Amino acid sequence: MILRAYPARFFAAVFFFAVLFFASSPARADEDAGASDASSAVVDAGAPMESAADAAPPTVYFQLPKPTAPLADRGENKHNADTLDYDTERYEPAAFPLIGGDSDIGLQFGAVGTLTRFGSGVQPYLWNMDLALSASIKAGPTGADIAQQLYLWNFDVPEAFGSGVRLNPTVWYQRTINQPYFGIGNASTPDRPAVINGVPGRYFQFDDHQVMVRELTRVKWHGGWDWMFATQYRFEAPSAYAGSKLASDVRSGAVYGYDNVSIITLGGGLVYDTRDNEFFPHRGSYWQIGLRYAQGAPFESQVRYGAFGAMIAQYIPIGGPFVIAVRGVVDAEAGNVPFFDLYTGGPFGTTEMIGGPQSVRGVPDGRYLGPLKMYGNLELRAMLVDFKLLKQSFHLGGDLLADTGRLWSDYSFSNKSDSDGIGLKWGAGLGGYLIWGQAAVFRAEVAYSPDAVSENPTLPLGIYVADSVMF
Repeated sequence: MILRAYPARFFAAVFFFAVLFFASSPARADEDAGASDASSAVVDAGAPMESAADAAPPTVYFQLPKPTAPLADRGENKHNADTLDYDTERYEPAAFPLIGGDSDIGLQFGAVGTLTRFGSGVQPYLWNMDLALSASIKAGPTGADIAQQLYLWNFDVPEAFGSGVRLNPTVWYQRTINQPYFGIGNASTPDRPAVINGVPGRYFQFDDHQVMVRELTRVKWHGGWDWMFATQYRFEAPSAYAGSKLASDVRSGAVYGYDNVSIITLGGGLVYDTRDNEFFPHRGSYWQIGLRYAQGAPFESQVRYGAFGAMIAQYIPIGGPFVIAVRGVVDAEAGNVPFFDLYTGGPFGTTEMIGGPQSVRGVPDGRYLGPLKMYGNLELRAMLVDFKLLKQSFHLGGDLLADTGRLWSDYSFSNKSDSDGIGLKWGAGLGGYLIWGQAAVFRAEVAYSPDAVSENPTLPLGIYVADSVMF
């Protein structure tokens, strides 16, 4: 996700959630802790806005909110907005630590610096620039791993050149050494073979390297409709561990995209946005519908595909502080899709599908891969308690959540890699919200799923610490 600027209050609130997460997150049981370091050598086989604010690398789980226009004074929205100054010409620099994470990548920590320019009444600002550096720690087969590294620069100009065009260039580097790969299909098994020529704890993992440069351009149209255009260059360098499932599939020719490959993606479509508030909506719609085409280079990689993506979200107040939020998502890829794009999708960017903190919570990120993905999310949300502390306004609430979805390995709908029958993957749980002021929204969620056993055998839960609502 794109990091957003907000003062050090982010650190204070997320630190509280992160401590709870770290204390309750189970270490992955692994009988292979005594495996030698040499046996974990990497094979040289011959190895993601949405809105302008939502698209992002599939495994980054914190997002610093930026100020938005004051909330409408609605009956279901008890807390009053803080008054923000958009007119005074000024710069606002900030630098502070970050703590977050989830059960997929572990405890995440780092630092962010931001510089924001206000003035001329432009909301939420004239421009904002962020620089973020982060890493995560999680138990691995031979001890604690630096599971993920992320370095990101983001620049956002809501009214570029005084027009109705919003420009949002981003550059990032990400490495994830425990990225899951269980094979393609809705029925892929978490069972390891009896004999593994490598570290058993790495059998369903690979080492993923990504470098990405992207520009998201949003153009105002009329009513709640905007045009969205996405241009992206990405360099992928995945590496399979010795004896792993991915190494086996590479040898058999079952996947595209293993060799180092550059991918250029062009996309475009429409956004319909009538939400009463961007950060904690109480009513309205948020639709994203787009097409994209990806071409790999060199051409010998054979990576090339087209895709259609749609995310349709509705927010329905049902009385008092309670809101029903519901979303349906479909992503359909066709062509020679690289394996690392078979667990992501999105109309204009990339988000994990169908498992992970942005889709079916409780199902691990990357657990299932396929070109056709569908899932839905249902939440009952409410902000229940308002209070002030040191002249700052706070609001506490929570949500009940239920997610379900599935994917298909091809368009025959009869492939043996997919389960017979409905084959739905699901997760259910609850969470807590903290809103600081009007725009800083933090959440901690726990979701049970039968599929979580593949990542946390002793406690099949997905645990997520992040900011903002999921959708």
